[in-house]
Amino acid sequence: MLPYKNPLAYKQLRTWQQANEILELTEEFIKTLPSKASEKGHMDRSARSTVRNIEEGFRRTTTREYISFLGFSAGSNEELLGDFQHCLKTGKGDKKLALRGEYLCKGEGKMLFNQIKALENKMVREKTMSANDRARLILQKEKQKQKAEDRWLKRETARIQREAKGGKGVKGD
Repeated sequence: MLPYKNPLAYKQLRTWQQANEILELTEEFIKTLPSKASEKGHMDRSARSTVRNIEEGFRRTTTREYISFLGFSAGSNEELLGDFQHCLKTGKGDKKLALRGEYLCKGEGKMLFNQIKALENKMVREKTMSANDRARLILQKEKQKQKAEDRWLKRETARIQREAKGGKGVKGD
């Protein structure tokens, strides 16, 4: 039995809708690139891959498989973001479209990340996640917590050093 009632429900997902918006923008943008620009084909494939992997993943029979395909989408989106940034840096193509593409790709990456995390949390709640995957999530959360603590410690150390030298503390302290 398939895990969904509506086989086209992925079209209601904001990640899919925005991925399609990015695909259309990318198709418009690559028309502004020089005819022999190497980025053209790669950008088109990356944009299409982002959309198609959301669709294909949705049709998979397990949440774990769906998460994997969302990860493929996130990877393709990240490649596309890099291409837009490269075009901006080198002055290739329409700057306004490239800036819009960069902005949308950053948002898409964040939304895909959040969607993956929500599905992983669902698997934890429903106890359908393997012990290995649960351990991986715990390690990721610990690593994120450690990074946050390291950032705080770095800011606090800098603030204390400034105060010791007679400077002012960090704004908001």
